Amino acid sequence: MSGGGGELRLVIRESSPTPVYEQIRAQIEGMVRVGALHDGDKLPSVRQLAGDLRIAPGTVAKAYAELAESGVIETAPGRAARIRHVPTIPEPLLQAARAYAQRAHGLGATFDDALNALRAQW
Repeated sequence: MSGGGGELRLVIRESSPTPVYEQIRAQIEGMVRVGALHDGDKLPSVRQLAGDLRIAPGTVAKAYAELAESGVIETAPGRAARIRHVPTIPEPLLQAARAYAQRAHGLGATFDDALNALRAQW
């Protein structure tokens, strides 16, 4: 990925009940919200990302369409998708999340279990 931002590293969990397009959408939005991706950063083409992840291009296209609809990215025919300015998560909340993630990981919790525990407490 180019454009001054971070590298796009996505992890697809085939065992997750979450559809692959939603995993892509959520991870990219999360990277924007924590400041790992910035306004103007280019995303890989649909075809390139699909090849990198070994998934169907339509899956990536659906994720990009949802990101565009929610205002996280901007797309135009024949042009690379780019990150739009989106407010980031405040640092104190990121620190609390980091501490929770470390504690949950230390307890041997899976990501899904940790997320479900957080939802239950919300």
